[in-house]
Amino acid sequence: MDVKLIAMDLDGTALLNDHMTVSPRLQAALEQAHEKGIKIVPVTGRPYKLLPSLLETNPQWKEYGILCNGSQIRNLRTGEILYSLTIPEKDLRALVALAEKYAVPVEFSADSRLYLTQQSWQAQQEHPELAFHCGKILPKNGVAVESLLPLCTGSHGLVEKVNLNGVPEAVRGEIDAALGALGVSGVWASSSCMEITHKDATKGGALGRLCRMIGIPMEQVMALGDSGNDVSMLQMAGLGVAMGNAPAFVKQAANAVTESNVEDGAAAAIERFT
Repeated sequence: MDVKLIAMDLDGTALLNDHMTVSPRLQAALEQAHEKGIKIVPVTGRPYKLLPSLLETNPQWKEYGILCNGSQIRNLRTGEILYSLTIPEKDLRALVALAEKYAVPVEFSADSRLYLTQQSWQAQQEHPELAFHCGKILPKNGVAVESLLPLCTGSHGLVEKVNLNGVPEAVRGEIDAALGALGVSGVWASSSCMEITHKDATKGGALGRLCRMIGIPMEQVMALGDSGNDVSMLQMAGLGVAMGNAPAFVKQAANAVTESNVEDGAAAAIERFT
């Protein structure tokens, strides 16, 4: 396969378990791929201003990024938004009501800020799975508000993603069903964290759009991912590679499986297939 573009998830794939750094081997593999003329595109659930230090160092391959699970395509060098989908007001209101019904913490992601009530902020502190989120992300980019409803309307209608964090296992099926009825795009980024976007915003859909923009066939794309929000791009790419730390359903969606993120799985896949 003649790979022309590598679509690379960040957390759980490129990043180590500190959610901040990559291994020297992966840095070298990315640089070598770039030297071969291969484009490197981070594809992440993160918004623009929450990207890891890997991209703050301005590596030579830094160019395009797909953010907020496909809600946004940006030029990472200039910050220019090339494509954007935000969640309609009626869906935002329905999601707030859904979170209240099941007493689940809810966040609105807009312009790289995470808006949430103090109640949701405190509730997330009780979930060990959210330790990094509560310890590193919210103190820097969280904004406590009395209510999320004003963010649903008017000039505030710029919400790219809604997070339901710390969802109890007993209600996950009901939430899946409710989101299906709403017609939004929802994916489990982890076992208890649901990420919701506009119905047409997925990693796979945005990857396809970007490839059309820059003239690269999907058959020449390799995608790397580890989570439910990566399945759409693993299935659409010419070669989908799941990480060794991915759950079984993600591995089943891929063409190949590499080692885990802490075993340089992303680097091994790039070395093997490019």
